[in-house]
Amino acid sequence: MTTTTRPVILGIDEDRANQGRLAQAFNAQGLFYRFITDRKKVQGGIKQLTPDILVVFGELSSDFVIQVLDAVAADVSSSTLPIIVVSGDVSDAQFVGGLRTNVVALFPAPFEAASVIAVKGLFDELHSRPGVVKGQGDAKLLARLIDHIRRTRRAGALTIDPKTPNEGRAVFSRGKLERASFLGAVGPEALKAISLVPKCAWTFSEVAGQAGDGAGVVIEVGDLVSGETEVAEVVIGQVVLEDEPLAFEVSVPRASTTEAPPPPPPNLTPEPMLAPGAQAIQLLLVDDDEAILRMFKTLFLKHGFKVSTATDGQLGSEVALTKHFDVVLADLNMPHLDGWGLLRLLREDFRTRELPVAFISAHDDYRESLRALDAGAQAYLSKGTRLDALVTQVKKLLEPRQAALGQITSGSPFSMQVAPLGPQWLLLRLEESHASGRLDARDGWAVYSLFFTDGACTHAAAQAGKFTAEGERAFNAFIATKNAEVTWTPGNGAAPQNLHLPTAVSIERACATLNENERRMRESLLVSATQVEVHPELYAVYRQVGPKQWLEAAKLICEDKMAPRDIIAKLEISPVDVEETMKDLIRRGVVMLKKG
Repeated sequence: MTTTTRPVILGIDEDRANQGRLAQAFNAQGLFYRFITDRKKVQGGIKQLTPDILVVFGELSSDFVIQVLDAVAADVSSSTLPIIVVSGDVSDAQFVGGLRTNVVALFPAPFEAASVIAVKGLFDELHSRPGVVKGQGDAKLLARLIDHIRRTRRAGALTIDPKTPNEGRAVFSRGKLERASFLGAVGPEALKAISLVPKCAWTFSEVAGQAGDGAGVVIEVGDLVSGETEVAEVVIGQVVLEDEPLAFEVSVPRASTTEAPPPPPPNLTPEPMLAPGAQAIQLLLVDDDEAILRMFKTLFLKHGFKVSTATDGQLGSEVALTKHFDVVLADLNMPHLDGWGLLRLLREDFRTRELPVAFISAHDDYRESLRALDAGAQAYLSKGTRLDALVTQVKKLLEPRQAALGQITSGSPFSMQVAPLGPQWLLLRLEESHASGRLDARDGWAVYSLFFTDGACTHAAAQAGKFTAEGERAFNAFIATKNAEVTWTPGNGAAPQNLHLPTAVSIERACATLNENERRMRESLLVSATQVEVHPELYAVYRQVGPKQWLEAAKLICEDKMAPRDIIAKLEISPVDVEETMKDLIRRGVVMLKKG
């Protein structure tokens, strides 16, 4: 995109006569202005002109404006463009004043020549906007805000009454609800409850920022890539979003507070109640055997855990996104999506990448499969283990984080490895402890510096070879690291502020950006890959437990070594089926794609 102080402006309006007049007004002010009048040519006009800002003429709720917004969001090169909407109804202006992408302003119609200067002034001040808008409102206003997020295809986090017992949060991607939580409810149920709050303070933080400031880390891969991408080089670049929304809705029923738990099995050994002030461990159990789920749930409840359950791997991956779990205990042999498929889903999503996972199975032969996968599970446990010993083993998985927490809360300097903890976990603990100081980190390809004031990360910088980044780009680079060694120095370090959001919100934004980057890499490689490398041991497992509808295509991929494009030409099935088969094989680590 052009980055001059004289912005390139593209007008989109079905009224050609009106645009001819406005073009003269813009050009008279020395501004480069072009316009299109056909909504079907929006993407082509943007690619040809590469504008810095769009001005769309029409009511925000009209089909014309909605279709234009859809077209802008559908292309990676335009999805972060700032947009001014010229409308007779500007009541939604209160929702856009601090934002830097998508709809950033509503100008009242008619658009007069004097408004030309206002467009230039708005563009000049976009870089200083925080990417956040705040306000106070009642249920009616909240409902309008949520509707605005949906209609304008926004990506970001809506928070009400932050840092209070009534805090609620809803995360959107392209206007679609991704997840929400509020007073025990999750998903659409939580969003509906948020929209009915009589009065509250609200904050909306957009995911993508202005080019060069709210940018993320573009991770470039080498010639070889597997289900979990190996990073070859970190390049600091602009965040771009793809055409498909990363949106799903999951509704998990809330447990009744009056429902009595099932009677415990006879061999349970109750443990003393939690010490005052201790946090209960949040456990997610995933097993297709409901009798075992009930037994294990009772077991861990008796030992002071808070327990959520899911009956297959796919549902387990969705439930894992509804709250911050401490550990997942999953069966390996499940229909629909088994344990190792679940593990791949958790590890390839930055929101759940750090979640400790333990497998449990009645079949000892799965031990060899687990070793072959090397996919990031923390433990393998047998269903034949004594129940009290099982609880002890699960708790042992959390010991590295418990030990690190003691160092973090001590107020003293410390050094530690990030790998057993996760960078997100570490930053959240610094936020919770209201720490002030400097965190220095180093991994195989970059060095990082993060400054904290009262728990908030206020400055981030990263250096990767000749590439440098500050603010969100550097913060995102640290979130992407796996094996960094960190050193914490408490105190009030001096560094210019380049981050302005709570650490938890910055992490939400970083995860969304990094997920987009990795998804783009995987999907572009599916198109360009010409060679397939197969892991024989994992393919043998896949032949036994993989989805039956994909086994024919999997055979052509793994045994005949055919590239995806050749399989699409050969098989009389939908290309979507071939693509989904390939994605499943990549996700499970069975195949690796290689460019010729």
